[in-house]
Amino acid sequence: MSKKKAIHRTASKPSVAILHYSCPPVIGGVEFVIEAHAKLFGDAGFKTKIIVGNGYMKHPGVRTVVIPEIDSRGGPIADVLNELRNGRVPESFNGAVKRVERKLLNALRNVDVCMMHNVLTMHFNLVLTAALANIMKTRKNIKFIGWTHDAAFCDKNYKAFWIDKYPWNLLKNKLAGCDYCAISDYRRSQIAKLFGISPSLIPVVSDGIDVPGLLGLTPMIKDIFYTEKLYNMDIIALTPTRIVRRKNLEAGMEIVAGFKKLGKKVRWFITGAADPHNVDAVTYWNELTKRRRKLGIEKEVVFMCERVKERVSNEDLRALFSVVDMLIFPSTHEGFGIPVLEGGVAGLLPVLSDIPAFREIAADNAVYMGKGSKPLLTARKAIRALTASPRLAFRKKVMAHYSWDSVFTRKIVPLVTGRRMAM
Repeated sequence: MSKKKAIHRTASKPSVAILHYSCPPVIGGVEFVIEAHAKLFGDAGFKTKIIVGNGYMKHPGVRTVVIPEIDSRGGPIADVLNELRNGRVPESFNGAVKRVERKLLNALRNVDVCMMHNVLTMHFNLVLTAALANIMKTRKNIKFIGWTHDAAFCDKNYKAFWIDKYPWNLLKNKLAGCDYCAISDYRRSQIAKLFGISPSLIPVVSDGIDVPGLLGLTPMIKDIFYTEKLYNMDIIALTPTRIVRRKNLEAGMEIVAGFKKLGKKVRWFITGAADPHNVDAVTYWNELTKRRRKLGIEKEVVFMCERVKERVSNEDLRALFSVVDMLIFPSTHEGFGIPVLEGGVAGLLPVLSDIPAFREIAADNAVYMGKGSKPLLTARKAIRALTASPRLAFRKKVMAHYSWDSVFTRKIVPLVTGRRMAM
């Protein structure tokens, strides 16, 4: 591959290799992270492969290349690694390094970016570390990224391996031809101090979590989570109700318009539909869609009856309760308020009309929209209440910054597709 061609491919959608000692079904924290990375790249249409010493990635868009020698136990070169663990460099070391180099170079054919997790800062396979150090000096057409989760020279538990000679000292120096990133500010500060470089030269790319999986979202709600990019929303609201006039949904629309005016990214989900046999309900539905258009909140207000063909099941509704953070209920009158109770169990912030039934249930634990109150004022109160709750504020932070889709879009893709750092 010519240098010009490599630059062109990197500027669009580079081919990616993810390298570690092992991957699932081998159990380990880093293993689960690289599995998530590989799935994200594969789903996004990147040509993706995992290069490991043990394991197999089950994903149609990801190829697994197994090189037994790069496992943390060494496979065919286990005797070499055993000697290194005892602080000795055996005569067979250089031969083992050349052997791994050859296999790695074959695996790295047509790869634009190689993400190497932990293998440049941990001592578990110094043959692999040395082979990569040699390869990175010469393969300028590949962008190498040292993904740093842990570092032996920053952990006193590994003090026995703080040996200031080759090959152990590879772990304490920034290797030529490699960019580094760290999974936290704390780890970045450690690595920067170890390498003697500015922390600004080490991007922070945190690990993430599978929010839909953790919440057990149904297929319907999981699809909505991704298509609406809910991880990127400031406010996710819900109203589980039929579309009838006494629900006063136009008042909720005014509040959502207020959120938008105040610069918040918002989605409001209304689960029910208008009764086709009720003439006034159909008329009201038409009024609501016109009001939504007039307020400029056609994206922000989501009627589920427009989005999905099937009805919202109880399981789907429970999934929605688990992912939203605000319950909006602007009814003109109610005899009771079961959804308000359900929202309370789910830990949602209730934004309610100021009517006796809701006051009886929620008392001082809600944001109320009084008759004649300005929607923008109610929106401000709701935003303050949302941010003032440590539980809700932390939930928003986690979803916005640590959902895998958010991490992938904001951090991983720019790092992989960007230019190599000049260091």
